[in-house]
Amino acid sequence: MGARIRQLHRWTSMIFTLIVVGIFAFQAFAVPPEWLYYTPLPFLFFLMLTGIYMFVRHYRRPGRS
Repeated sequence: MGARIRQLHRWTSMIFTLIVVGIFAFQAFAVPPEWLYYTPLPFLFFLMLTGIYMFVRHYRRPGRS
């Protein structure tokens, strides 16, 4: 399960980065609609959840002293 979460986290971060770069590129040519700025937020929320999960899982791993 941990490897799957880590892989999802990596792919989601790539999608998030591409969306943010796309928004900045779009700003160079025209003024984007306001809703466009909210498109990366679901990915950011998912990244936050998976990042917190991996952080806590690392320190709560059984067998660590």
